[in-house]
Amino acid sequence: MLNSAKSALVNYYYLITIIVYFSAIYFPFIRVGLFMSLLMGIGIFILYKNKDITLRNRLDILVLAYIGYNIFSFFVFIISGLPLSVYFMEFSNSILPIILFYFFGRLNEHNSFYNITLYSLVTCFIIGFYFQLTVPENYAVFMSNIDGVGTNPANFILNYRSYLGLTATGSLSAIGVLLSFSILHKSNFKAGKIALVICFIALILTFRRAALYTGLFAILWMNFLVLFKFKGSKLKLLIFELLIVFVFLYWFGSSDAEFFEGLSQRFFSLSDAIDGRSSSWLSGLSNTQNILLGDGLGRYGHKAVEYSDIYIPDGNYFRMIAELGIIGFLLFILIIFTSLYNGVSKFENNYIGLCIIIMICMQAVGSDVFSFQLVAPLFWYSIGRCSRFNYLKKVKN
Repeated sequence: MLNSAKSALVNYYYLITIIVYFSAIYFPFIRVGLFMSLLMGIGIFILYKNKDITLRNRLDILVLAYIGYNIFSFFVFIISGLPLSVYFMEFSNSILPIILFYFFGRLNEHNSFYNITLYSLVTCFIIGFYFQLTVPENYAVFMSNIDGVGTNPANFILNYRSYLGLTATGSLSAIGVLLSFSILHKSNFKAGKIALVICFIALILTFRRAALYTGLFAILWMNFLVLFKFKGSKLKLLIFELLIVFVFLYWFGSSDAEFFEGLSQRFFSLSDAIDGRSSSWLSGLSNTQNILLGDGLGRYGHKAVEYSDIYIPDGNYFRMIAELGIIGFLLFILIIFTSLYNGVSKFENNYIGLCIIIMICMQAVGSDVFSFQLVAPLFWYSIGRCSRFNYLKKVKN
């Protein structure tokens, strides 16, 4: 098992990440993706050195098979003629988080990773509020590079993006709402209130459909558990939620009369979003050379756009089928259902992990969140957490 000193590096992954992103605003030579890949590589080495990357149950075998299949897809990717750097960048974004965070989640005893991640995100969102209100030059240039918004301050008025990017901020703020709700419940309403408010505001201001839907799912999930399954102060929670909603309605309603109209249009435009993306999904699949094995990891991702006119944006499942084929996709689906089954068997210990898995799977319908170094770690850590008790049982035996 990892001791606290050895696990600190991984536990503080998101704190280190927001520090690196913040530093990159003022020191443009910092390559954030490369730095985080190096950090995950060090973490994987620590796990390997301590013999913590082992096979103990069925889910471990499925995860290892999925990692191996993605490595194997390199030989298929070569045929595409794209630069090999596309494959390696995609590998670092989507596969390195599996190797590190799945096995780390399976071993982490104290579950401090979620709490450290939440407060790291809250800090990031607060700094992001300041940046988006003031739009300093360094920040505008940095966001132009990572999010393509240009340097015009008017571009930052709508769609809050902190300094992690719009999609990542939307996804992480929704997860932040869930994590802060959990702290609120566990502390009997003594902690987590400020974190919840900040994450909620960040979530709303992103105007991201996927984030709004999954944020609402997280709120309903925690309310159901608090009201019908867990013991705790139900009345306090309801009063606090009503207060937040009232203040939110009053504040934004008085400051921007068109805000709610725009928010409601955004929220109820799911069919438009699907219609707008479905053509690119089908087009990408129709160009797939080998639907059984796939055309190789990264072949139709964002990293390939610079070199190819054929790509599948904003639809992780269709892209996964095209890149990894039916075989790779079925392996992934088996991992998801097995982790959910394991998590439900010890529900009270895994309700946060279960919700995060479901939320990110929902977001993946219209966003490439499985390939985000900022989102994938939470996803695979949660899958590892859901297999933790089965793992510990095997170890004791």
